[in-house]
Amino acid sequence: MKLRQQLLLFLLIFTAVVSAQTITRKAYPAPKVTPEVQRIRSTMNPMRLKAEGITLPEAVDNSKSKYFPPVINQDGGSCAQASSIGYVFTYEINRLLNRDASGSADNRFAYKFSWNMLNDGEDQGGFAEQGFYLAQRYGMMTEADYGESGLYQFRWASGYDKYLKAMRYRVKDILSFDAADLTSLKRWLYDAADGSSTGGLLTFSSQSSGWTINDRYDGPSRTGYHSLLTHLATSGAHAMTIVGYDDLVEFTDPNGVTQKGGFIVANTWGTFSHDHGRFYLPYWFFTSHQHTDLVLSSKMQAVRVTTYEPKVVFKIRLKYSSRNDLSFGTDFRNDGNTTSTPLYTYAQAFFNAGGDYPMQGQYLGDEIEIAIDASSKAGALATDGDVFFLAVKKAAIGKTVGDGTVEAVSLIDYRGAEPIEYACVATSLPTAVKPGITAFYVKLSDNRKSRYIVSASPYKYEENGTASSRTFVVRTANGKAMKMGFGNMTADGQQVDIRIGD
Repeated sequence: MKLRQQLLLFLLIFTAVVSAQTITRKAYPAPKVTPEVQRIRSTMNPMRLKAEGITLPEAVDNSKSKYFPPVINQDGGSCAQASSIGYVFTYEINRLLNRDASGSADNRFAYKFSWNMLNDGEDQGGFAEQGFYLAQRYGMMTEADYGESGLYQFRWASGYDKYLKAMRYRVKDILSFDAADLTSLKRWLYDAADGSSTGGLLTFSSQSSGWTINDRYDGPSRTGYHSLLTHLATSGAHAMTIVGYDDLVEFTDPNGVTQKGGFIVANTWGTFSHDHGRFYLPYWFFTSHQHTDLVLSSKMQAVRVTTYEPKVVFKIRLKYSSRNDLSFGTDFRNDGNTTSTPLYTYAQAFFNAGGDYPMQGQYLGDEIEIAIDASSKAGALATDGDVFFLAVKKAAIGKTVGDGTVEAVSLIDYRGAEPIEYACVATSLPTAVKPGITAFYVKLSDNRKSRYIVSASPYKYEENGTASSRTFVVRTANGKAMKMGFGNMTADGQQVDIRIGD
């Protein structure tokens, strides 16, 4: 009886494993190459590397490095962001900072953060370079800060501190490789072309519906995987990650010729797919097989990354019902001028994005707190003439025109020994978001004229029974002259507003 139970348990486990390995994935159409995608591609740096003076090993497997995260089981059509952000960006930041990707969710980056910024609030695919560009121009949120998100929530996180930390993790350069240039690709995988002890990763795209993968490969290899792609797919679109290579892998082409070598691909379909989420992709498909970019891409992408410390950041809290109407721009002047028209530079994040949903996503709340970097033109030190401008721009995007209010605006200045938060005192808040630009500014010197309520019971600042309107000059403890005025004294003289400034 016990043996029978054990056999039954084995069969259940075996069935579950086979079912997980043969699960049918939805095939997504190839995304459109929009003018925005073309513009991003025009900024990428073509790479052609040499291996002169360097003996490349027979095999490299960067997925065994501590910098590589656990295998991802992607949601929906998020493969491009799961590859570019979940794998490549996470790996490169951890390689830069020498951190263990498995050690903490703070050491991994949320591919759903970028996917839900880029998918127009729909379950659809995109391009890896779009996620890289968002990380270059805004930053990328960690898994710890982003948290959980259902597939059809298309969630945006709320919280100034979360977005502030996201700004610190950046792509420095987006790199483009010829997929047939094996020398350059292997050199990048080996030492990232700079002598590093661990190489980089690459992302590429192909069709994935109808491919043939031999999950019982037992031919030669140095890295020991047992899944080998033997025939390209015929439909669908999918992005994946190359984590290494193995020159010993053998593949018999359609003409019966044995071809040597293959890349190690990490997929984003969970650990039950292929061999613990990995398979070999023979070099031959890139170097000798004739196909279109739709079937298998002729280019691969990689990144160099950096960390960044913003100097001045807007903190914005708003309620709005259709987030893709909105975009956020900033400008700066150091001459105290608040009347001439600003020339706004718009943030890459929240840029007419996210679909016709409330600010936090479908089925979620309409109130959100975000951060917008205002550092680009600011000087190294704060001055009283510094004025920072914010535009909340509303356009009729999508099927629904939303409405809502900006609840709070402040500016946090990190240029001194300690951060200083300056309130927006020029505009009454909350204020409705109007069509076009709803403008705000924070002038640092305005905050030096803040109103403070103090106890004034022993004193009376009165002239003819009312609070004096005169301006007094007082000297502070450090000898600086300051102006002081009084107002709003209570009828019993127990409180009075004291206004101080330069």
